[in-house]
Amino acid sequence: MNLKDIMSKKIITCESTNTITQISKTMKENDIGFIPIVKNKKIIGVITDRDIVTKIISNNDLNGDITNYMTKDIIDVPINSDLNYVLDIMKKYKVKRVIITDNNKAVGIVSLSDFLNSNIEKEVFKTIKEVFEIGPNIHKYESQIGDFYL
Repeated sequence: MNLKDIMSKKIITCESTNTITQISKTMKENDIGFIPIVKNKKIIGVITDRDIVTKIISNNDLNGDITNYMTKDIIDVPINSDLNYVLDIMKKYKVKRVIITDNNKAVGIVSLSDFLNSNIEKEVFKTIKEVFEIGPNIHKYESQIGDFYL
């Protein structure tokens, strides 16, 4: 099995001039949580549904410029990459999705869920554990017994 067997080949993008509402609707219509943002047919960043909630809605900036909130460091791997290499990249950068390229042209996206549907379970679960590793603020919001009532 290789990368092109498990990746999503249809890349759904939004323009850098799209509004946050337009981008959110595109995510909803396509049941996706990750969209590359393009300008002049070049991917200039990516935005996730989590970015929209934690960066945009929480700052009450629904009319803001999406380029202020997108991730500009694009993580991509060549289409001929070994599946374990791709999982290593996901671990290293703690991301759930990467863009797949062929001669610097984006040709697909692979996500952890794509890997879950493949047959390399041991490495996938190891990657998931590392991507979702609990950070240093684990006890920041820990409540005390008796703080909540029914």
